[in-house]
Amino acid sequence: MKTNKYLIRFFQVGSGAKGGDAILIRLFDENDKEHLILIDGGYKETGEKIVNYIKKECSTQHIDVVFNTHPDKDHIWGLVTVLNNDDITVGALVLNRPWKDAKFTKEMFDDHRITDKSLVKRLKDAFGYADDLEQVAKDKQINIYKGMQGINCYNGIITVLGPSETLYKRGLLESGKTPESYIDAGLKDYTPTDYSEENYVKGKVIEWYDDEQTSNVNQTSLVITLTLGNLKVLFTGDAGKEAINSALDYYENNGGKASDFTIVQLPHHGSRKNIDPTILGRFGTPEFIISCPPEGEGEGHPSRRLINKILELKPQAKIYVTKRVNFIFHKNVPVSNCTIQVPATTTSKIDGR
Repeated sequence: MKTNKYLIRFFQVGSGAKGGDAILIRLFDENDKEHLILIDGGYKETGEKIVNYIKKECSTQHIDVVFNTHPDKDHIWGLVTVLNNDDITVGALVLNRPWKDAKFTKEMFDDHRITDKSLVKRLKDAFGYADDLEQVAKDKQINIYKGMQGINCYNGIITVLGPSETLYKRGLLESGKTPESYIDAGLKDYTPTDYSEENYVKGKVIEWYDDEQTSNVNQTSLVITLTLGNLKVLFTGDAGKEAINSALDYYENNGGKASDFTIVQLPHHGSRKNIDPTILGRFGTPEFIISCPPEGEGEGHPSRRLINKILELKPQAKIYVTKRVNFIFHKNVPVSNCTIQVPATTTSKIDGR
């Protein structure tokens, strides 16, 4: 693939306080043929926007590979719309299916009435959006692959850094969406908190609360990297702290450096429960991007404390948000129908938990 021609579009997803993720990557090979990769699809209406954008702006209506980071509605529902569109073709779908890919057996759960068949049904009911997407892909005869640590395409240009199969199973076992298990997965529980916020003052240390945790199912979210010459992008979905650290460890154990990432998507719409100063310290000074809703500050999407901590640790950092715009990173690809937003580098631009 050409290293001097690409476009990464973060679609604005949701309204009010409800957001999501939808990211379209446009790559070009040495013959200038366009290749599309889609990471998540937001809600149904987001899927319609993705389809319209591809038809209007792209030279192909074929998506080489679609990734679903995890089966929350705000990440997966728009993918059903994309795959259902008769004008769009898809080469492969990377989708983790808890009833298949976690390799659960009835013996893992306390309820002795569970059979292998009823366990599959319970998991399909609990993760209904993934079940719906699987059915569409099967109807369209699209190959489905599980998304675990180490899979890649385009000779490693796109690589899944996480989750590992072990972390995927652990996250699901501790999730409230699966039957109660006798196995202690060792993950910390989701912690609802309501800490106050602090304005950023240059030179002041922003207090951080290490007891805050995201949901365990978020630990199963895919973490994906794009490497295109000097461009190194980290996509994090809704991954939690353990998932991100595990992904970065895998990346560094295989010759990469977390400090080399040039663009980092902050996880879970900028929530402070999914990342901490130690993880931030593993990065250099990349450009940060947050997929967040227009009015999500009250729900901590994005977290003002997180924004301020980044500015404290990395004063030169640029932080971009999609709260009211589609945001792009591009090189040598014409741009249309997209508002470019200035960095949110002062606390006046970010207000919320």
